[in-house]
Amino acid sequence: MANSLLKVIIWELHKLIKQRFLFLLVFIYPLLFIFLFFYMYHAGVITQVPIAVVDQDTTSSSRLLIQQVAASPQLQVAKRYQDLSSAKHALIKGDVYAVLFIQPKFEKDLIAGHQPEVVAFYNNQYMSAGTIIFRAMSSALKTANSQIVLQQLQEKGVAAPVAQKQMQTVPTSLHPLYNPTLNYLYTLISGIIPTILQIIIMLAMVTSVTRDRFDVTSYQKIFQLANHNIFIFLLGRIFPYFCYFLFCLILFDAILIIYFNLPLNGQFILLLIGDIGFILTSCLYGIFFGLTGSTLAQAYGTASLVASPGFGFTGLIFPRIAMNIFASIWGALLPVTWYIQIRLDQTLRAPNMITSLEPFFYLLIQFSVMAILISFHLRKIRRRLI
Repeated sequence: MANSLLKVIIWELHKLIKQRFLFLLVFIYPLLFIFLFFYMYHAGVITQVPIAVVDQDTTSSSRLLIQQVAASPQLQVAKRYQDLSSAKHALIKGDVYAVLFIQPKFEKDLIAGHQPEVVAFYNNQYMSAGTIIFRAMSSALKTANSQIVLQQLQEKGVAAPVAQKQMQTVPTSLHPLYNPTLNYLYTLISGIIPTILQIIIMLAMVTSVTRDRFDVTSYQKIFQLANHNIFIFLLGRIFPYFCYFLFCLILFDAILIIYFNLPLNGQFILLLIGDIGFILTSCLYGIFFGLTGSTLAQAYGTASLVASPGFGFTGLIFPRIAMNIFASIWGALLPVTWYIQIRLDQTLRAPNMITSLEPFFYLLIQFSVMAILISFHLRKIRRRLI
C-alpha cells in the first residue's frame, strides 16, 4: 500500500512540475498574494485620513476645535477652504474624505449659552474610512466641546476645580472586544487570504483531475499505480498540494503571530487542525468539480462560481446574521466560512470548547459528503476502466 501511494505521489508531482499553469497556480500565486496583502495592509489601522476644514468663524474657540480634530491620529487636516462649495468639490473629487464646517457666530452663540452647530460631511461610500472618520470626529469634537466650555467657565471667574465638577457627566467605559486595536490585519487579512487560497486550491484540483480525466490512457496508468484503490488514488493526488498549501497557511500564521503580534488566545493545535481540515475539504470540492464537469471550461466555471462569492458570503464584509436565506446557505456550504470562524475563535475570541468545536463539525460534514460523492464517481470510472 505504501509503495502504491508513493508511486501516485511521484506521478502527481511529475505532472505538477511539468504543467506550467498548474505550477504557477500552486507554487507562486499563494505566496504572491500573502506577501502582497501583507505589504498593502502592513499598517494595520487607518491613520491620517485627509479632511478639509471650512472655518467661517475664525475665533479662538473655532481654532481650538480645529486643533483638537487635527490632534486625532486618524485624521489629517489637509485642506482649508473659505466656502463650503469649494470643500464639497474637493470631497467629490476625492481629494479629501470629509469636510468640517464651522458656521459664523460659533463662539458668539457659545458665549450666549446657545448650542452652536458644527457640521461634518463625510464620504461613507468607502465604509471603512467613513467609520474611522465618524468615530474620530465624534471623539475629537466631544473633547473640544468640553475644553471650550471649561475655558468659558473659567473666563467667567469660575475656579478650575469647580468648573470641572460642573461639567461632570455620567462616565462611560467602552471596551472593544476581540480586536481592541481595531487592526485590519487581525480580521480582514485573516479572511481575504483563506478565501483566495480556497479558490486556488479548488482550481488546482480541477486542473489536476481534468488533466487525466479526458485522457483514458493516463487514467488507466494512475489507477494501476494506485492498485485500483480509490483511497490511495485520492490521497496520492491530494498529498503534494496539501503539503504545500499547509506550508503556506503555517507561514501566514507565523508572520501574523510573530511579526504582527496577532494574539493567540485559543489553542494552536485547534488552529492547525482547522488548517488541515480546510485544505482537505477544499481539495475534495475541487476534485468533485473536476469529476462532474463535462468539459474543462465547465469544471473551472463551476469551481469559480461556487468559491468566488466567498468574499461576500463568509460574513467578514457583511454579517451573516443579516443575510437573506440564499446568501446564508451559500456561505454555509463554503469551507472557508467555517475556517475563518475557527481562525477568529482561536486567535481573537477564545470561546469555550463547545463553541470552538462547532465550525469543525460543519467542516467535517462537508468533508464527509464530498468524500462520499467522489468515491461514488471514482467507482463508476474504475468499473469502466477495469
